[in-house]
Amino acid sequence: MNRFEAHETARARRVELIARIERFVDGSDTSQASAALIESGLDDAFPDNERISETVLMLASYRPGGGASLHDEAAMRAELVQVLARLRQA
Repeated sequence: MNRFEAHETARARRVELIARIERFVDGSDTSQASAALIESGLDDAFPDNERISETVLMLASYRPGGGASLHDEAAMRAELVQVLARLRQA
């Protein structure tokens, strides 16, 4: 893979990650499976970013409906709105 192909692959992953986060935020897919894909996408894209690492930990503790020591949809949406804004700026 040359540099151009690597850049295009990274760009495509970022576009898909943003789309997945948008679907979570708008409520069309707040499944645990979607949260897990967002979690791994953010972790892969930003392995050394402390702020994103906090979001990754929240996603790991996400369950629809919440529960003891778990994050619910509202908490995750609020967090992902902030992450989405940062991703769009970059």
